[in-house]
Amino acid sequence: MTTIMKTTKLIVLGIIAVFLVSCADYLDPYPNGDLSEENIWEYQAMVQGLVGQCYDNMSRNYDNNEGAYFDCVTDNAVRTSTTDALRQMAVGALTTGQDPFLTYWDRDYKSINLVNKFLEDNKGYNTRYLIVPRLDSLVRNRLQGEAFALRAWFQWDLLQKFGGKGIGGQMLGFPIVTKPLDFTQEVNLARNSYDDCVKQILADCDSAYKYLPIAHRDFLVPNASDRAYAGGRYWGRMDGITTRAIKAMVYLTWASPRYNPSNDKSRWEMAAKYAKEVMDFKLNVDNVKNGFVPSTQVSWLNPNFPGIVWSSRYNNSNDAMERMFYPGGFQG
Repeated sequence: MTTIMKTTKLIVLGIIAVFLVSCADYLDPYPNGDLSEENIWEYQAMVQGLVGQCYDNMSRNYDNNEGAYFDCVTDNAVRTSTTDALRQMAVGALTTGQDPFLTYWDRDYKSINLVNKFLEDNKGYNTRYLIVPRLDSLVRNRLQGEAFALRAWFQWDLLQKFGGKGIGGQMLGFPIVTKPLDFTQEVNLARNSYDDCVKQILADCDSAYKYLPIAHRDFLVPNASDRAYAGGRYWGRMDGITTRAIKAMVYLTWASPRYNPSNDKSRWEMAAKYAKEVMDFKLNVDNVKNGFVPSTQVSWLNPNFPGIVWSSRYNNSNDAMERMFYPGGFQG
């Protein structure tokens, strides 16, 4: 009897040991701390975060140096603060230590680096997000398209803020980066030409368009069960028509005399083409299927409101912007 009991205990202990070893991965705590470059791809939520974080990096209001404050460099507005960098720029007193756009350079490249990680070797696209293949395909395509579109958006932001004529007279843009960078090391990249930067942005818009739905609207998703992974709930994320709007803006700037000394008329034509594509969608698709009326007041909280092409995340209204322009001594 004793021998049988000992044998039984050994068998039970052996089974438990095998079970614990086989389930080790399931018993490991979810890594809410630091993640290495290798194991981030084991967690689909973290992979989606490479794209999602870029939306958090965008401005949510206009009371900043890339919004209303920038008018203070012109005669349009005057800041209450006399030491503000843009105020100093307006009066020709800006110092080398006052760069009003430094944070945007850092923000844009951090965001570009995130989507570059997602896009590298199709790692993000090849990640499995859902068990059902059809739904998994919806997520994979949307994220892949968003990654390309976001890279185009942040590159366009860099080009607007930092593009211009270099010391040698050449029109320069920004350093084009399409692979992840190691920011722990010193990175010193030359600026690409303005034309090359434009072409990179346009190419990313076209790549995004291949994967994205034309718009995040519920009426464009006929299968109601798919709306957990497509449609209006993704309002505020990049979609196909947004990439057309970006291309229209890029072409319009590229066609202007400053960047188009030879007056290449095809640039004007392309700007008009993509602007018309956006307007036609709003008037002929959103209008017919979603009730778009140009005179209707904008509803920032309705994910299916047809009057918005693309919107960054909503921020509660306040009087911060108005207070920044009060006359000196009048702070409410």
